[in-house]
Amino acid sequence: MTALVYNKESQRYTKELPTDRTNYLQAWKLLESYSKIPADKIDAHVTEIVTFAIFHYPCIGRWRFLDLYITQAPEYPEIITRLKSGDKLLDVGCCFGHIVRQLVFDGAPAQNLAGTDLRPEFVELGYELFRDKETLTSQFVTGDALDSENKSLEVFDGKFDFVHAASFFHLFGWDDQVTAGVRVVKFLKPGSKAIILGRQVGTRKPVSLEAYRASGERRYHHNVETFQNMWDEIGEKTGTKWKATGELFERKVGEEDDDEVRTILRFAVFKLD
Repeated sequence: MTALVYNKESQRYTKELPTDRTNYLQAWKLLESYSKIPADKIDAHVTEIVTFAIFHYPCIGRWRFLDLYITQAPEYPEIITRLKSGDKLLDVGCCFGHIVRQLVFDGAPAQNLAGTDLRPEFVELGYELFRDKETLTSQFVTGDALDSENKSLEVFDGKFDFVHAASFFHLFGWDDQVTAGVRVVKFLKPGSKAIILGRQVGTRKPVSLEAYRASGERRYHHNVETFQNMWDEIGEKTGTKWKATGELFERKVGEEDDDEVRTILRFAVFKLD
């Protein structure tokens, strides 16, 4: 098994699986039905795989990657229908590739799906998590979406109708989010009725761009309005037009009474031209 360096003492690492599995029932069903892992073996299997992962990513260290939220997205039925008809989806920041497997399980042809992540170890751990290295035909490529000198991702340029990007844009500041957005647009087919969707940490009170730049903050968190503003800027740089939609909701980070509550932005951005 591929071992990765991590910090077990990090506050972002929770050793035990969450007691409340309400948001993870879909993942357990996927592992049992798609990966053929016996129900009574899933806890141990997931824990073993994740123990080898990098825990400075909160979505892994706090098990949130097990929440296959995309199945509840309003756009999901359209995505499945179009994928069955030949359209293609790229999961940017795919981590273990769990969204790709869920799409396959729900009937999307595996050859119409692909994933990319910064770390190749995540791709390998995904194969181990889902036990499908010899059977899954989806393509995974690793590379840095912010590095203009990195050519590895060019194989995906102009190939996709959908991009899924969860817990991705919020990792960066405004300018790097714009750079990432420009890169994402390059992945899309010219003339496609494209949709970019995902979810990430958001805020109900975003600061102005001027205040953000003056503050020296490393990351920028959005509401729907500022997300639209960012996609307007991306559109200007790429000669495209976009309509950002979404919703904000609150989610508790952990299971303790005093654990932090965060605001989450679920978004879908539609290409208008």
